[in-house]
Amino acid sequence: PSVSPQASPSTGTAAPATMQPSGSPAVSASPAPAQTPAAPTVFTWPVKGELLRGFAVETLSYDQTMGDWRTHAGVDIAAEEGRKVWAAGEGTVSEVYEDPMMGVTVVIEHPDGVISTYSNLAADPLVAVGDTVDTGAEIGAVGDTAIAESAMEPHLHLEMTKEGAALDPVTLLPDQL
Repeated sequence: PSVSPQASPSTGTAAPATMQPSGSPAVSASPAPAQTPAAPTVFTWPVKGELLRGFAVETLSYDQTMGDWRTHAGVDIAAEEGRKVWAAGEGTVSEVYEDPMMGVTVVIEHPDGVISTYSNLAADPLVAVGDTVDTGAEIGAVGDTAIAESAMEPHLHLEMTKEGAALDPVTLLPDQL
């Protein structure tokens, strides 16, 4: 007569559903909380001044420095050299660099996904990568470092994008005084 092995009740053959492989965290059965999108950032003008050249990505505008017609993915705001430049909105400084054509540049990422880029700044901006800034925090001064716009009067070149698409900064900034 053959003897069949018997499973003892204390050593059942099925592992409990809650067991995890060694070192693995337990997985929760409850759904993850929904991510709330960031509230839109309230922007302000980084300098006060006349708009010298507007946003033009679907049409060409004449570039007096380069002597040709081209798109312009930002706005140029007249301001004398040395005038303080403020963060248009709260955020984190993601880049500070010298662009060969647009000069000293600071890039700020805002909580709502908008990215603002300030070019033609004076050397030695007041912020560094990783700094968090509030709306209106001083980030640098207007300079004359953008050789691509050197034929123009002193100004700040401001660009804004969201998800890689250029935005007209004027549509995000309050009406000028």
